[in-house]
Amino acid sequence: MGPRLIDLHVHSKHSDGNSSLNQIAQMCKENNVGVISLTEHYTLASLTKFRRIVGKSMEVIPGVELSSSLLKHGLSKKHVCHIISYFSTTKIYKVFDEYELSRKKCVKKTLELLKKEGINLSYTKVLECARNPESVGRFDIAIALHRYGYAKTPSQAYTEFFDTSSHIYVDREKMEIDKLIKALIECGGIPILAHPKTLRLNESDMREFIILLKSYGLQGMEVYNPHNSDERRNFYLELCNEFDLVPTVGSDFHGRSTDNVEIGLGMEGNLCISDYDIVRNLKERKHKLFD
Repeated sequence: MGPRLIDLHVHSKHSDGNSSLNQIAQMCKENNVGVISLTEHYTLASLTKFRRIVGKSMEVIPGVELSSSLLKHGLSKKHVCHIISYFSTTKIYKVFDEYELSRKKCVKKTLELLKKEGINLSYTKVLECARNPESVGRFDIAIALHRYGYAKTPSQAYTEFFDTSSHIYVDREKMEIDKLIKALIECGGIPILAHPKTLRLNESDMREFIILLKSYGLQGMEVYNPHNSDERRNFYLELCNEFDLVPTVGSDFHGRSTDNVEIGLGMEGNLCISDYDIVRNLKERKHKLFD
């Protein structure tokens, strides 16, 4: 069967994915994945449950994904900057609380804007459709819009109402990137730049931005991602070598119906990374910072 694969960026129904923990465990078995990190947005709720499901059959790395603001760096909301924190302690719940308040404000404001458009969708209706009632987000509103006849599919609703160009789009308040990285390190985490392609920066600007993030405490970058070309991977590897960052691997899996991405495999097998040095280097970075 070959060496077991590594995937350190996976989402389940506990955040914005559409697969259950049992389904993800089965996919990992089918795809020969031996190391995984469930990097839900703003929650660690799936960690203990998933470890209980898989037992000792695979290694589960604690992870969480958070978004940041780049406004003070002169970049707009089209420049998406997400940070994954590995190995964070329970101190991170203080960070979650800050984002939770912002999330609730975002949902409330979105429903108010929809009402002005003649779409009277109550929070109760959204809650009934939510994948996780404890963490309601934009896609849950999209599901409700579909269920109550305002869109043919949740994806259509999301595209029509919640694209960043839509006047109904409400951006969640986010920590500035320097504050977020500092907070994650204070929580015992190893902050990694997720899917750097979404920053939409050319190579020169990307290099300058990595210098800035490194000064804030960034420890690594998601080099191996199914949406990165070989050329882009090589560029990110060069940056990691130059600035002493750990190159990581992640499919950013949200479900088999999304972008044809498979856990561990990527898109049509363009991921398939089994180099355990990636995990070992993350652990060594953790010991270096906190032991």
